[in-house]
Formats: sequence, structure tokens, C-alpha cells
Amino acid sequence: MANSQSKQSAGRVPAPHALDAVSLVPITAEYVTKTGDVVDDIVEMGAIPAGCIVVDLIVDNGALGVGATLDAGILSGVYGDPVAGRTMGNEFFAAAAAATAGVIRRNKVVSGIAVEATDKAWGIKFKGANPAATQTIRATLLVAPAPVGI
Repeated sequence: MANSQSKQSAGRVPAPHALDAVSLVPITAEYVTKTGDVVDDIVEMGAIPAGCIVVDLIVDNGALGVGATLDAGILSGVYGDPVAGRTMGNEFFAAAAAATAGVIRRNKVVSGIAVEATDKAWGIKFKGANPAATQTIRATLLVAPAPVGI
């Protein structure tokens, strides 16, 4: 299992924050699959900003090949840290079909994800079969400021 990063995570793009604590914030990240990506590899896509809740996740993927699926969830460790060995859950979706080009939406309840005082990383994991190379995966995470009192 290897860990990779989207262009935004690798570039250490700071997590955006909601203006005036009322805005819905789309956080878009992109990763192009490469030769050598295999099942259980994790790609850190971006950060959930401190003090925000997840509203939705939309993944637009290229054709990853026969049997390919994706998980999406929250990564262990510190956002932007390229260290190997980080793990990831499937808080947003698990084993979503990605063999052909398409769109995957969050299908799990996210209200149980705790609001954090620091940014935390989110990403995707290749499952089912090794992904085809040179396929673009663009993901948009929608977050909003946590309501007062959460």
C-alpha cells in the first residue's frame, strides 16, 4: 500500500475556510492515476477545514478499468504530510463502482463525523482492481461551518 497526494495536497494548498462562518465551501482536488497505482493505495485529496462539517462529496472519475472500485473517507495523520503508512476509513462511500467513467456521490451518513479544531485530511482508496493509468479523478468535497454549539 502506497500513499499519494492530489496536486493540491502535494502543493500544500491551505484548507479554505468559510467567509463569515456562513458559506458553503467547495474544496476541489484532482489526481491523475499513474502506472504503479495498485489496490489499497491511498490518495490524500485535500483537507476538511477546522470547525467545518461535511455536507457532500462528489467524485468525477475516468474509466479506472474492469473491477475497479473506490472508497472515500478520512485519513489518519496530519493533512499534507507525505509520510507512508497513513490509513483511511470509508466514511463517505465504500467499494463504489469506478470501472467506467462516471460520478460517485456520498452515500453514507456523515453527521457522526466529529468537528475538529484542526484541519483533517480526506481522500480516496483504490479497491477491487488496480486502476488504469492516466485517468483523472476530480473530487469536490462540500463543507460548511459547524453550527454553533456542535
